Amino acid sequence: MKQSYKFKNLSLVFLMSLLIFSFSGCSSNSDNDAALPSRTGLFISDIHFNPLMDAAIANQLASAPAWQWDSIFAISVMTVCATYMQDTNFVLLNAAIAAMKAQTPNPDIIIISGDMLVHYFKDLYDARVTNPTEAGYLALVNQTEQYIAIKLTEAFPNAQILPVLGDWDSDMGVVSTPASTAFLQSFATAWYSAVNKNGSSPDFISSFSAGGYYQARIPISRNIRLLGLYTVPWAQECTTGCSAIGDAELVWLGGQLADAQQKGEKVWLLGHIPPGIDANTTADNMSKGQTCEEAVTPFWSETYSSQLYPLFAQYKGTIGFGVFAHEHYDDFRIVNDDSGDFIFGIKLPPSITPLHNNPAFIAFDYDPGEGVITDASTFYLSNLASDPTVDSAVWELEYSFDGTYGQDAFDSNGLLNAVCRIVVQPGAQNNYVDYYPVLYPAGNILPEGLTPFIGWACALNKLTVADYTSCSCQ
Repeated sequence: MKQSYKFKNLSLVFLMSLLIFSFSGCSSNSDNDAALPSRTGLFISDIHFNPLMDAAIANQLASAPAWQWDSIFAISVMTVCATYMQDTNFVLLNAAIAAMKAQTPNPDIIIISGDMLVHYFKDLYDARVTNPTEAGYLALVNQTEQYIAIKLTEAFPNAQILPVLGDWDSDMGVVSTPASTAFLQSFATAWYSAVNKNGSSPDFISSFSAGGYYQARIPISRNIRLLGLYTVPWAQECTTGCSAIGDAELVWLGGQLADAQQKGEKVWLLGHIPPGIDANTTADNMSKGQTCEEAVTPFWSETYSSQLYPLFAQYKGTIGFGVFAHEHYDDFRIVNDDSGDFIFGIKLPPSITPLHNNPAFIAFDYDPGEGVITDASTFYLSNLASDPTVDSAVWELEYSFDGTYGQDAFDSNGLLNAVCRIVVQPGAQNNYVDYYPVLYPAGNILPEGLTPFIGWACALNKLTVADYTSCSCQ
């Protein structure tokens, strides 16, 4: 009775405001009723989703649109997560998304640093699907990318989601061969609404369809221009169709940096294959008998690194942060100019696929006033060896960046300071060695792990072949 009495005595102004609110077509669930910023976000990388792991449902998936796939996965007898030395199945994908939602229920931003498709997709399709055809394969590749977009946008409807392409995100059937225009157009259409959240990237479809790259404003700061890069054409491993996209993208990147500098904006670079040296492949080459000098393997070809590194130096002060991946491990990079002066720091998030490590993702907090990520925490699937289901999967905090490396922000200066500690302090170095393979020692490329450590230490801040060779070999 008391509540009813109060309602009857509401002011006429308040009642009229309710009527106006109702008749305006608004409601608390309207898309126009934007959620308050949570000041949180996620880094996700190297999902390598394998939709065909259960061969019994392969034909059904291959002939169904992506929005029907969950109903097909529901009839599968496969109930446990993909395990070590496998790519991500639908159980692990659902488990990872559930863990992300539990840790970061309403992120404002999700950054995906590439490689969403399974390794050797064409071979898998030919082996699992009855009467495989080229057209059927191309359709399935597009449906798989669309399915991942559906899953993440449904799970995180308020988030701006920013993906880039990895070296396996292609319909060409061969690693590091740039994707076709048809694939780029399909990908752009699938992700447009998530990338262009609140009008943040209106030219996403046209730019991405042309070459797999784009620019977007991000909620971390409206003064930040994120540049999503297609690094495959710049990669050392790219051998076919590289220059057509790579050259055009280089020109585009230079124009974006010049425009951002003129407007006083900060630029974040998002890509897949990172700059610098591949310490794992270098160490593996040495274990097979190559000399140190012969073994050194750069990620980017000399053709492009010789142009990109001076470009980074030219725009020191404009480039503020970088996110790349590709290794599957939890890593860092520091970009310096030829004089050794610091330009910006790069984070390489670990992978969802358990091919080399425990599945992991990074949750972070940010300060829009400062335009920086204040801290970042890695969460990993700790009981993968026990064949967990979605419900029994245990995702634990592995480490938080600030507390582990004594920093107060997960920004370029924080990464620089962390790398300095890793290089000279035994405790920080031990943490890096432990966390690099996401607490899965078998994930190390060599049986003895990151030994000798100088090979990985030099990769942290020596990007060119000459600098790395001087550091690691001499």
